[in-house]
Amino acid sequence: MILYLMRHGQTDWNAEEKVQGWNDTPLNETGAEQARAAAGKLSGEKIETIYASDLKRARKSADIISGILDLPVHYTKRLREMNFGKAEGLKKNDLEAVFPYIYQAFNDIKNPERYDIGYPGGETTGAVQQRFMKFINKLFEEGRERVLLVTHGMLIRIFAEICLKKTIRLENGSVLRVAFDEKTKKFKSAKVLF
Repeated sequence: MILYLMRHGQTDWNAEEKVQGWNDTPLNETGAEQARAAAGKLSGEKIETIYASDLKRARKSADIISGILDLPVHYTKRLREMNFGKAEGLKKNDLEAVFPYIYQAFNDIKNPERYDIGYPGGETTGAVQQRFMKFINKLFEEGRERVLLVTHGMLIRIFAEICLKKTIRLENGSVLRVAFDEKTKKFKSAKVLF
């Protein structure tokens, strides 16, 4: 199976560097253009279906791509961004001042507590990973071959760090292609396409 993990197009909050999480912010025009460009770049990848987070920014990105590539879209809460709780709405550069311990632990890949920590009222990274992997296992059971997942930056980052042992931070509208080895039951390769 090959997964194409796309970070949704830009929103005004992305441009303002605000933490979005489960806030249902819409795409801006730049984000819509990023989705159109992604569709063009993905047109030769033989994708069979699209799954997207049910949040507006991912839904709209997926809808644009679906319209261009003529593919079905399925929406799911399992592809939502991490819930950042009380950190949502803050500017990213204010996180360290407001939540110093959490911010430092969250960004220290070597910290073993990292996956058990979350912002007050939000999810832990471990909970996000569990939610996402339950969804991926469902795709395996369905026998999917090439699937586009339109989702969010932190969810992709958590997946890459845990499953691929890589630090990957995608820009809005970018895609990470990941191949899964059916024999070893592990993700064997990953490449940022654009």
